[in-house]
Amino acid sequence: MFFAFIYSSFASERLILAVLSSGNPVEEYRRFKALSDYLSERLGVGIKLKIFGKYTDMLQFYEENTVDISISCPVVYYKIAEKHNVYAAAVVKIKGHVVEAGVIVVREDSSIKSVKQLKGKKITLGSSICASNCVMPLYILSKNGIRYTDISDMWNSGSDKAAILSVISGLADAAGVKEESAQKFLGKGIKIIAKSPYVPRYVVAVHGDLPENLRKKITDILYSLKDREVLRQIGIDGFEKPDRSMFSIVKDYNNILSQYPLLQ
Repeated sequence: MFFAFIYSSFASERLILAVLSSGNPVEEYRRFKALSDYLSERLGVGIKLKIFGKYTDMLQFYEENTVDISISCPVVYYKIAEKHNVYAAAVVKIKGHVVEAGVIVVREDSSIKSVKQLKGKKITLGSSICASNCVMPLYILSKNGIRYTDISDMWNSGSDKAAILSVISGLADAAGVKEESAQKFLGKGIKIIAKSPYVPRYVVAVHGDLPENLRKKITDILYSLKDREVLRQIGIDGFEKPDRSMFSIVKDYNNILSQYPLLQ
């Protein structure tokens, strides 16, 4: 009876689904509204969708509100988990993969052929914090012995496209972006000189304070989502159970970021 009361209390109110945008927030709202509507219908609970263009805004919203479900890059997931009772319930599958890599790109006509040649160069990143377009490119630099003192300037461009265009226009000598973003510009002004290990694309975090049966129902619905039209609207292949080994590198993001104070 006690658990039935808790569940009915949650069911009488709306759950909050927060999504960190990786592109146009308006387009992202349209995409994930299809997911929130699907979850709402299957759960029998209203869901309020919130889209955030900046990870800092998402973290602030977490501080001020109870977020029941969120979708973000793995680094932001870890930052959320530092202060809130959440756990990784699922990872997002896109184009057949739940993981992605970060790459370092230079102009197609650049004489730079290796990471070690980036000493004294200007480097931009597609993000200031997320895994594949920030932490993993920095991981590549670190593994190749490139320290912040070796870089003349480093900044984040706010998006992968902006970072790539900075390289093509000559504003930056190299950019760290996700592999998928770089592939769209290969042969159109850039080339890849290095690639990182793979890390999860997006992590679905569920609040641990939700009743256990509700949490299980949410994950069961995500794992079993096969509706092709809904998946098409969201722009993904589906959701899978996370493998903890996926997080082995990215969980040390603080150590990687701390090596490059130029970004602070």
